[in-house]
Amino acid sequence: MRTYPLPFNEDERVEALKDVPGLTRDNDPLFDALCMVARQLLDCPIAHISVVEESTQWYKSVVGIELEEMPKNASFCTHTIMTGTPMVIPDLSKDKKFMDHPMVAAGGPQARFYAGVPLVLSSGYRFGSLCALDFVPHERPSDKELATLQELGRAVVAALEKAPAQPAHDPQEASQETFLTLVGHELRTPLTIIHASLGMLQARVQDETDKKLATAAAKSSGHLSKLIASILEFSDLRTGELQLNDKPTDLVPLIAEIYHDYAVAMSDQAKSFTAPVCDVQAPLTVDAEHIRICLTSLLLNSVLHGGQTIGLTYTTDDAGNVEIRISDDGQIDPSVQMAELYKPFRVGGTCPTATPAAVWVWACH
Repeated sequence: MRTYPLPFNEDERVEALKDVPGLTRDNDPLFDALCMVARQLLDCPIAHISVVEESTQWYKSVVGIELEEMPKNASFCTHTIMTGTPMVIPDLSKDKKFMDHPMVAAGGPQARFYAGVPLVLSSGYRFGSLCALDFVPHERPSDKELATLQELGRAVVAALEKAPAQPAHDPQEASQETFLTLVGHELRTPLTIIHASLGMLQARVQDETDKKLATAAAKSSGHLSKLIASILEFSDLRTGELQLNDKPTDLVPLIAEIYHDYAVAMSDQAKSFTAPVCDVQAPLTVDAEHIRICLTSLLLNSVLHGGQTIGLTYTTDDAGNVEIRISDDGQIDPSVQMAELYKPFRVGGTCPTATPAAVWVWACH
């Protein structure tokens, strides 16, 4: 069972590692020195520079302990590379995500403190981390200490890439900003007109069914405007990666809103959308707009390719993982290879033809 998260652009990220000149298994005293500084900075016995590949993690440098290449299931750094900010866990044994981790639980080395910064190539891909560990809990490092750790991480990347510093004005970044501004304008302008027109139509129609359809369309156009703003704000054009704008969110009303928006449209398609079942009351730290994107995509899969009855549940399993499940009563053709359905979704490149499934799951850990 996979216990680590995958970046949106995992295939491209792994491929990008092949182009880094210094990313070899040979060590260099420079990297040991940078690890020593990181260890002293955070008052930890261990520091290392990790490289996260397709299925394993290996180390460019390790000080304070001997570490061999390990599977990603036993890696902390697979979580660190999911964002561009430091990951700090003051006490791993009290963190739900890591308390059962083989490096933390009884029988293992029982690590307690972790602080790491993602190592980001000039291309924008994150390939590993510079981190420090201890066997006792720590207080969270100061902002100044974490900023220094990030500077050390940038020094690691510069040494690996063996490249001069980027000029103050990067023409490529400027062209990307121009593209984002242009696309944002060209998308938002017609959407604003559509949204206003639907609002006027909603106020004028008298038939109850037409009014519901107009209301659903107006809401959808409003949601689409928010989604476009979110994608433009959190997209990295160099890597195709989406950065999450996560914050505490009550998903129950969001899921109920999605249900009401789609129920009328589905009935018009002669499909039944059963009311969502929600047993999770506590807020979750998520990006609400990207959750909406996921659920909308899964619902459309069911509407276009699934059965006649569609359901949505939002539950917690025994391990405390939250699962949002969209299912329908469609049948899977016997010729479908089930293993192919669970491969990561990709856009572009050479992709095998996908066949729709009758159950669509998006899980949040």
